[in-house]
Amino acid sequence: MCVRYLGFVLLAWLPGLLHAQITCSPPALTNGYFVPQQDGRTLTYSCETGFKPVVEGWWATSTCQKGEWTHTPRCVDSSSCLPPAIENGKPEEPRDWYENQDEIAVVCEDGFNTEPRSGSIQCSNGIWLPPLVCERSNNTCNEPDKIPHAVIIQEPKEVYGPNSLVEYQCENGYTTGQANDRGTITCQNGTWTEAQPCIPAAQPCVLDMRRLNIGETSQISINDGETKEIVCTLWRDYWMFARCSNGRIEATDCCHITTIEQNLCKFSEALKHFLALDSSTASRE
Repeated sequence: MCVRYLGFVLLAWLPGLLHAQITCSPPALTNGYFVPQQDGRTLTYSCETGFKPVVEGWWATSTCQKGEWTHTPRCVDSSSCLPPAIENGKPEEPRDWYENQDEIAVVCEDGFNTEPRSGSIQCSNGIWLPPLVCERSNNTCNEPDKIPHAVIIQEPKEVYGPNSLVEYQCENGYTTGQANDRGTITCQNGTWTEAQPCIPAAQPCVLDMRRLNIGETSQISINDGETKEIVCTLWRDYWMFARCSNGRIEATDCCHITTIEQNLCKFSEALKHFLALDSSTASRE
């Protein structure tokens, strides 16, 4: 009993011990120096004259997380540049730092253009030149207006570029008449195209097969636009088809299998008329 209890204690204590042993290797730092820390999991460093950390500021901190430093401590020449901070834009080829005289291309988010148009900037003694911004381009769209009974199924953005597509889906019980009850709108010339409205979906039809005199006594539910095959149990190898269209049931007569294979089993006008009368009678009941 004691052995089992001790084993349980060891098993419970072991994961914490293993977690505590996940440490980071001490990094080497050229042209800089570390400030000692008590916990051993955080490093604060600064750089010698003529050098700077690879993050903003004249000193930097890096923390050990899951065996890796949040950034590798490094001191680079003061004439080097850190990645440019450009609202709605970023370097085409991101790096931790850039050497003096490096020239890079900047790409803007969808719906924005670089100004100046060249989209290039150069590191000049620690400063990016010329000053570059990402300006909102013409013919962009704001967030689309609310579509009744629908939700946008994409991440929202403040600005949408020309020809951007946004997909939406209707709530349960509503439909656009398209696949999966979805629709799309497009940003054209600064405005959104008209959305296909989400309208109440047609209710399923209920067919009481007792009224068909085919030997069946159950009721079946048929979704709008759906066609179901029904066995005519009074006759061997005979089937009929029923479909729901805009809340109304349409059906064929009972057809032999050979007639079905020849595609000659048609929806009967007489039977449709019967079902229509039957439906009105059922509603009065």
